[in-house]
Amino acid sequence: MSVLTQVAHRISGGRFTKRDFDTRLQRFAETGVVEAGDSRSLVDAFLKSGGEWLTEGSRTIATRTPKYDFSDAHDVLGLWRTPGSLETTLDALRRDGYAILDAELPAETVASLSRDFSHAPCTLTSDKEVGLGPNDRVQVDLANPLAEKYAVDTNALVQNPTVRQLVLDRGLLQIAQEYIGSAPIIDIITAWYSFPTATPSHEAAQLFHFDLDRIRWLKVFFMLTDQTVETGAHTYIPGSQRDGGIDPRLLSRGYARLEDDEVSVFHPRSTWKTMEGTKGQILLEDTRGLHKGRALEHDYRLMLQFEYTQSLFGDPPLLQRAQLDPIDDNYWLSMSRAFPLTTSALSR
Repeated sequence: MSVLTQVAHRISGGRFTKRDFDTRLQRFAETGVVEAGDSRSLVDAFLKSGGEWLTEGSRTIATRTPKYDFSDAHDVLGLWRTPGSLETTLDALRRDGYAILDAELPAETVASLSRDFSHAPCTLTSDKEVGLGPNDRVQVDLANPLAEKYAVDTNALVQNPTVRQLVLDRGLLQIAQEYIGSAPIIDIITAWYSFPTATPSHEAAQLFHFDLDRIRWLKVFFMLTDQTVETGAHTYIPGSQRDGGIDPRLLSRGYARLEDDEVSVFHPRSTWKTMEGTKGQILLEDTRGLHKGRALEHDYRLMLQFEYTQSLFGDPPLLQRAQLDPIDDNYWLSMSRAFPLTTSALSR
């Protein structure tokens, strides 16, 4: 029995099996209905196999799901115009788990989004008591923040025409499809402000962790502020997104936040990649790998993020749980008709 298998056996008491996982995935494929326990099964499958069961499940989904021809989608960002750039980016994603795009958001787009988000309602996330409920909405106060994280209201994001143009960008849809292996589903549209804290915040994901949102996915991060080590630059451990890429002794902790010193024992600090960059830069990342947002020392960080997933197996997507107004946008509606799976999580 391998070290990973021994560790995983201890985690689950040997009860959860690959057959259990495959059965749940098959039921979802047949019904499209998320069942209680599906999300937990993703976690158990990952911890027991180091990712192999999820990878096998992804291949099965790919054989049943078509790919789309996105050539008629709007080319908003101007990606892949240089010959070979798509292939180079795809190679980096598969090897390292992340890639920083050559194209950037224009300064006027960054300014427009920043202005729009500053006036949008937000929910707060904090390790401390802030006196507001999880559904209370407030507008961000950059000078006097109440919490370390302000998440912009989902409906405000979906109703923003620039956000809709970006999430349907031809180049992003193409790279997401090639990376995950089948038609991409828009699963997450989110944006948030981060503010300084005395210690890294558990709730704001400022400690190392790995995501298990779905079977397979790709996230896109748009930097809307300059990001340095002092202002919350994202940190990632290259290669940790691959099967067996996270040391099994860390997996023995379960689906948990991990301190830097714990991680460095098995993944030396010299291997960590800190994504310092200027506003407008765009980062692609497979967040199954170990990553964190660094705690801020000063100023604030603003990030816009999309997730493209292969399947909605797991938890019901936030886009389906949020209170969304109808989208009155001819281009969006035409794309929804042409690529119904891609916009299915936003269908009402």
